[in-house]
Amino acid sequence: MAEQIRTITDRGQFPKVFSLFFANNDVFLRTASGDLKIIYMGFADGTAAFKIPYVKNMPDSCIMVTRKDGYIINGVFKLKEKDADDMYVFYPVQFQIISSPRKEERIELGTGKSVLFITNLISDYILQNSLALSLKKVDNVKEILRFDLEKRFPYVKIYFLNEGMADPRMKYFYANPVPYFIPSMNAQPDAKGQKMFNTYVNEIYSKDYMLQNRKNLIAEIAVPVLYHGKIPYGYIQVNSDKPLTDGMFSVIKRLGVVADELFKKNKLFIPETDRLLIADASFSGIAIVFS
Repeated sequence: MAEQIRTITDRGQFPKVFSLFFANNDVFLRTASGDLKIIYMGFADGTAAFKIPYVKNMPDSCIMVTRKDGYIINGVFKLKEKDADDMYVFYPVQFQIISSPRKEERIELGTGKSVLFITNLISDYILQNSLALSLKKVDNVKEILRFDLEKRFPYVKIYFLNEGMADPRMKYFYANPVPYFIPSMNAQPDAKGQKMFNTYVNEIYSKDYMLQNRKNLIAEIAVPVLYHGKIPYGYIQVNSDKPLTDGMFSVIKRLGVVADELFKKNKLFIPETDRLLIADASFSGIAIVFS
């Protein structure tokens, strides 16, 4: 069974998250050199306090991780202030609660088997964390992409994985990492495009209240941004009040590739370089031993 990810941005739910997962539990701060164990001190008046040793320069935005009862909780925080004795106060921004039940048949790689290792590991989790910790670089990439698009289209949206998985297009591209093209909502699609048109209307457009309130926007192109052409971590969307063409579709598809190249140029994503032991494998994935 695949991972199930729930993103929480409702501040009214934050006290419950802290009570269930952070209180009386091991908590770690993500850093460039690895996870640093910290101490959760409490949550009050919309802020959370942590005791964090050894950190001289705390970034404005950071990620803290905890695990409990089969769940992994990633929290994005913005720094408010530092108090005495290594005490830091943060504003919580969002949480991702990841559950990964394991009911599939497993293949044990035990005694008598060859020892297997993996290097240069990258995952959607690493991509998301990298984006969340480099918001200025992400904003710069968005501005570069927007520069020409906003001259040509009345509505442009650029979205990345760190903004959450509740977005209907991000959900779609996470499951189907291929571009889609809706030339016009006012024209009947041909047989080839009927399935995508139905998916768009029922799963994407029906959940996009902004577009529903702007009836003049009748056409859409959306393309995923893929790490090395494989792992989706964002998308580029344009909408028009006029029918769109195949030529425009080709241009926007190229921009999806350009976006990933810009992140590579900025060295935003750094794969795990350590040699990691594969403990076992199943038909849906592998289990890796972290030291």
